[in-house]
Amino acid sequence: MPKFETQVLINRPVFHVFRYVGDFNNDVHWRNVQGVGITSGDPIRAGTMVAMTRRIMGRRGFVNSDVTDFERNKKIELKGSYWGFPFVSTINFEHRGQQTNVRETLDIRTRWFFWFGIFFNLTLKGVLQREWNKLKQIMDGHGDRQSVTPQPIPK
Repeated sequence: MPKFETQVLINRPVFHVFRYVGDFNNDVHWRNVQGVGITSGDPIRAGTMVAMTRRIMGRRGFVNSDVTDFERNKKIELKGSYWGFPFVSTINFEHRGQQTNVRETLDIRTRWFFWFGIFFNLTLKGVLQREWNKLKQIMDGHGDRQSVTPQPIPK
């Protein structure tokens, strides 16, 4: 399975970043997500089911996943299906004083022909990096306020 790793350092304490990322309803502000449904209540925990509609390569796709591992202020792990491709996404939060290092590892099994699989993988890697950079802009207070109105970030 192709494995993608994306990392970003955010100038906020870990509990602020974890609370914002852990609320999947915020994904519409920083990810390429158009709609989110959480079917197991709030707050998230192991067993929470998350469904969302994402847009990649000009096409909308459905993501259905379950939270399989959850450690407050440390880790969120999702396992599910992304456009019909099985995936495991692990988001780790590392406390660094008033900063937080966030690292996402995405394992996804693409079944397409070799040449198209390479194109898809390169595209997905770029999309993920742009999304995490957008989160950094929002959390660091430099987000584009004209195109996105993020949820208030706790002080």
